[in-house]
Amino acid sequence: MRVLLKYYFCFLAIALTQNINDGGIYDRSWALIIGINDYENVPDLHYAVEDALAVKNMLINNFNFSRNDVRVLIDKEATQSNINKEMSKLLKSAGENDRVVFYFAGHGETEELGLEEGDAGFLMPSDADVENLYFSAIPMEDLRSISKFSKAKHMLFLVDACYSGLAAVNTRGLSKNTPDYLDKITRENARQIITAGQKDEKVLEKDEWEHSAFTKNLISGLKDKKANSNGDDFITGSELGFYLQEKVSLDTENSQTPQVKRLTTHEGEMIFLSKSEKTKQKTDYELDLKKLILELEQLKVNQEVVKKNVRVIKPGSTGLYARNPSQEVMIVRIFYRPSGLAYEAKFKLNINASDEMSWSKVSLIEIDDVLEIKGETITGIYNYDTGTVE
Repeated sequence: MRVLLKYYFCFLAIALTQNINDGGIYDRSWALIIGINDYENVPDLHYAVEDALAVKNMLINNFNFSRNDVRVLIDKEATQSNINKEMSKLLKSAGENDRVVFYFAGHGETEELGLEEGDAGFLMPSDADVENLYFSAIPMEDLRSISKFSKAKHMLFLVDACYSGLAAVNTRGLSKNTPDYLDKITRENARQIITAGQKDEKVLEKDEWEHSAFTKNLISGLKDKKANSNGDDFITGSELGFYLQEKVSLDTENSQTPQVKRLTTHEGEMIFLSKSEKTKQKTDYELDLKKLILELEQLKVNQEVVKKNVRVIKPGSTGLYARNPSQEVMIVRIFYRPSGLAYEAKFKLNINASDEMSWSKVSLIEIDDVLEIKGETITGIYNYDTGTVE
């Protein structure tokens, strides 16, 4: 019975683990990845395409994103029209228990508002015209609109561009010490955005990195788990954002400061759990299961062997305790266990006392620990069907 319970709880542990990892939190994982080096009307970039492809490969190879659900637009493909079409597809495709990652590597621009105070931020498609931003670029407010209309549980916007002008909520999210933290952040919606910098800052690229400062640290933070601030099995969107703030600022000598914000007041978190962690968890439990199955099979074999003509001492008869042969024992009952038979027996205490006072309380003794007394002990064959000695 104990082994069966252990077997059951192992299955239960696997089910719970699958619900905690990202394969259980999300039904599907979607991504729109955009990288633009080659611009028609503004200066070119050097590593935006490499950055985008590296992020795509990381999501697919390390974080359980299906290749079919990751859309990539590179250089001339990344026109305003194509970007809008792909964002519209995301709105229609992502379900209530899905996650969406939007990644953009390219130029960002900021335009001062006219009658109102403040700025408007724009992402620059490959065909954008800096003199006509409102009609040729992607307003950052469009990301807010997507986040509001999408049914997806969690959305994370990663913008490797510098700009300002998006009204967003400054929040650090829930503390990991919050009661029921994991349940809350996975159950609640999340609309998070991390940008490479602010207005008047420039995205830094270096040949030695072969990436921008933002994406270099994005990859190391997720793929190499450096953004995991407390050593648990997963990285949240907030953890990633604060890691990028620190590392990008250091790499750029404070000339570029990533911004970590929310597009809504929801306190959920995008969750990243690497395939290696999930595989390790799954493998550990599978090994436990295989071990338990072997134990059950061996137990079954042992029981079959035990059931064959087991000679025992009949209840009421006496024998000697094998560990102390001078100690007499009286068999009260034969007790069946999944691991084999045992005696319920009493030990002889005082040969001069009355019969009732001369025996100890009942104890459980292995059948091999009771020896027959020649000429006195009455034995028989235990019948497993009736529980009697014949």
